Amino acid sequence: MSGRESLESQVQALGLGHLNYVIGDPEASKPYALVIAKKAEIWSTFYVDERGLVEEQSVRTYGDQEAASSDFIRLLRNMARIAEIRKERAARGRADGQS
Repeated sequence: MSGRESLESQVQALGLGHLNYVIGDPEASKPYALVIAKKAEIWSTFYVDERGLVEEQSVRTYGDQEAASSDFIRLLRNMARIAEIRKERAARGRADGQS
């Protein structure tokens, strides 16, 4: 199993597969995606904005794939938690509006 397949398996096993992410494409332009990729022998993670452009302030570089993958998972978990909080707030807002 390649590093990419292994990371994809880990993402799925953690229940994070529903999130918007790209593994292995340094030229990814999928809007609102978290990307992990290797380019010019440097591993990095970054976010892509709504226009498909790299959010420059989000770029992080790593010395090896293990460090990049670990941080990628951490960032995906953060994305999942933010989505949960938004759903909770929306549900609370709907419940408050119905009272």
